[in-house]
Amino acid sequence: RFDNFDLKYYPDKDTADGNPRRRMTAILKVCREYALKFKPKDYGNLLFMGNSGLGKTHLTLAVVSAVIEKGYIPVYGAAENLFTQIEKEKFSGENKGAYEAMIKSDLLVIDDLGTEFSTQFTGSTVYNIINTRILKGKSTILSTNLTPDELSARYAPRVFSRLLGHYEFKQFTGDDIRLKKALLK
Repeated sequence: RFDNFDLKYYPDKDTADGNPRRRMTAILKVCREYALKFKPKDYGNLLFMGNSGLGKTHLTLAVVSAVIEKGYIPVYGAAENLFTQIEKEKFSGENKGAYEAMIKSDLLVIDDLGTEFSTQFTGSTVYNIINTRILKGKSTILSTNLTPDELSARYAPRVFSRLLGHYEFKQFTGDDIRLKKALLK
């Protein structure tokens, strides 16, 4: 939920990457507006980037929750799980409809892009999902721990080009919140 996303965990000091609290305040605002104004067609795509423990999954789940409350149907999953489902559908007949659900959903959220096992099949699947949803005007949110350079190196140029041209990049900064919370216990 948005109401339990706590900005106090982000340092309110200027660093080489800017001020983490100001940056995260702006990203929180973008996510709230995205959820509030969400419509399933031609709404836009977000790409959340940053190290582990910075709130990317929290905010994607908050958006998903708000989208569900509005009566829309999202598909949410970790990249590894989603692509494994599609692979099983393709090669063993299990999970029938997994690919179609990802293509047709009102909102698709792929968490931890870049953690999936890298094969020719997954590379092709990433391209097909991203490209098809762009062509259909379907909204997608991706989160990753990879930098733009790492994304460019991992995925084919045709994937990275589409990310650059059709996604709004949001860089998460700060310190690992899970670690901070664990140290406070």
